[in-house]
Amino acid sequence: MRTLHLLLITILLTACPIGQAADDFFKNHGGGSSGDTSTSTASSSSSGTSSSSSSASGSSSSSAAAETTSSASTTSIASTTSTGTTSTSTGETGGPPVCGNGVLEGDEECDDANADPLDECDNACARAYFIFVTSEFGYTGKLNGLLGADVRCRNRAVLGELPRWDRYQALLSDSSTDAADRLHHARGYYRLINGLPVAHGWDALMTAPLENPINVTELSTTLNIGVWTGTGPGGIAIPGAEHCGDWTIEADDVFGHYGSSSEVGPRWLVWDNPKVNPTVCFANRALYCVEQP
Repeated sequence: MRTLHLLLITILLTACPIGQAADDFFKNHGGGSSGDTSTSTASSSSSGTSSSSSSASGSSSSSAAAETTSSASTTSIASTTSTGTTSTSTGETGGPPVCGNGVLEGDEECDDANADPLDECDNACARAYFIFVTSEFGYTGKLNGLLGADVRCRNRAVLGELPRWDRYQALLSDSSTDAADRLHHARGYYRLINGLPVAHGWDALMTAPLENPINVTELSTTLNIGVWTGTGPGGIAIPGAEHCGDWTIEADDVFGHYGSSSEVGPRWLVWDNPKVNPTVCFANRALYCVEQP
């Protein structure tokens, strides 16, 4: 019996190291909790990496979206700016001139924004020019040439306190110069100092009956008198005329041609009676004075 007990104790003592060895084996190679924790950590790390990757991808997408938005915004701004520039350019040119809007545009000479065709600006935006007969009618044929006649017109304009007094010239021709070549051909009205119309445009002044006779002086007085012109219809110098020695002579044997300020037909330029016209250059006559640009 004693021998049996000793045998059992020996067997038990021998088994203990084996059990311990088994435990150690399972701890190192089995599916224990320490292994689970390590796997979980690795999984978490992997997940974190994936998450970081996802975050980086999102950031990249956001950046690309921002660039797209920025590009679209830039394109939109550029488009808007371009349109605005075109609009401004159109505004600056303003399109074709509009006569009557009160703004001087294109080839308009004036724009008074009213519908009165007989004032200083007609309905085609062409300005009016004054024409008068001189209140001085004691001029002989000795005018010191065409330029001397112009000076007399300007002196009369000063006396009448006319605006632009230094812009007047005599309606006068000589042997080498037609009045038509030295005077402005107006598009608008020629009118008297008192505002009455004479003719609309140069051609009407030279060829058509006048609307009113040019018998109003720079002082707005009325004077029906003979006027030195040396000029026929169209503003052309009378062929073969002496023109008082080109308006430098006063004498009884040299002649010059004249018109009449009381007339509205061709006689206002040249009186068509050869018995009295031309007349001697010692005679006294007035001058027609025409405003220039």
